[in-house]
Amino acid sequence: MTPPDWIKIISVSVVPVVIISACGLLCLAFYNRLAAIVSRLRAFQRERLHEQEKMDRAEAAELAEMELRRSMLELLQVQTQRVTRRAKLIRLTLLFLLLAISFLIACCMMLGVSVVLPAAVYVAVPLFTLGLCSMLTAMICAMLELRGALAPAELESSFVTQIVRNEFSHAVDGI
Repeated sequence: MTPPDWIKIISVSVVPVVIISACGLLCLAFYNRLAAIVSRLRAFQRERLHEQEKMDRAEAAELAEMELRRSMLELLQVQTQRVTRRAKLIRLTLLFLLLAISFLIACCMMLGVSVVLPAAVYVAVPLFTLGLCSMLTAMICAMLELRGALAPAELESSFVTQIVRNEFSHAVDGI
């Protein structure tokens, strides 16, 4: 193989390698995001257990406190479902990013082989296209996850606001 052949191999392999690098960085970001979401899900479960214990102990207590505990458990259940849905979207995003990396690595290999066996380019081009389509699908999944990212926090905020307003109105009524 002559030096111009090696230059050709390196030059045709650059674009897929750059995309592989981008996919790797995206994977790192989404793995970190998934880890944070899983931690939050575990916290929700602990909060739910804690609220259930309080509710079990407060059976003889006031009806209002029981209702508050029941509302808190319902809120935590809804948040758990929404955050779990987000975690599944991130998992799907990672799956498609890793699939894109696999297709692009195979594309690079075929581009290298195409210098010796020119017909290999007919395999490399579809692999490159599949890699880009997989990356696009990953980005769509990421956008869907991002769309619901604030929903659990907004739900919790409205719940806490409602409780604070109720407590304030009871305090004012008692004056």
